[in-house]
Amino acid sequence: MSATTTALGRWLRRELNRNGLTQNEAAVYAGVASATLSEILNKGHVPKVETLFRLADYFQTPRLEVLRVAGHLPPAVDPPGDVADEPLIRELVEEFRQVPDEWKPVAVEQIAQFRRLAELRPVRMVGEEPADSDAAQEGQEGQDAQEQP
Repeated sequence: MSATTTALGRWLRRELNRNGLTQNEAAVYAGVASATLSEILNKGHVPKVETLFRLADYFQTPRLEVLRVAGHLPPAVDPPGDVADEPLIRELVEEFRQVPDEWKPVAVEQIAQFRRLAELRPVRMVGEEPADSDAAQEGQEGQDAQEQP
C-alpha cells in the first residue's frame, strides 16, 4: 500500500477484493470515473460527496459510514464498552469479511475452539511442581514433623 493510502482507500480496496472487481469494473458499475478510483486508492484523494454516495450505494454500504471513512463526518460514537471500541475485534471482523463465504463456518468453528480451549482448566503433569511450591513444601515439612515421635 502507498504511504498516502487513507481509510477511504483501504475501504475501497477491501470492497474491490470482497466483490472480486477490478477498478475499471467497479467504476463502470458504480457510475464513477476510473481515474477517481485510482486517485482514491493511490493518492489519498477524497472525491465529492455525490461520488461517495454512488460508491456507497453500489457496495451496499450505509452512506453515513462512507462519509465517516472519507473524513466528511466524525467517527460514530459507540456506547462505552461496545465491542467496536476494541481494535482487535474490529480487525478480526475485517479479516472475517475477506474470508470466502464457503470457509466462514470453518472460521467460526476455529474461533469457538479457541474459546473452548481457553475455558479448560490447566492440566498438571505428573511430577510437575504445583504453582505454589513453597507453600506445598512447608505443608509437607509440617506433616513430617507431626509424624515423628
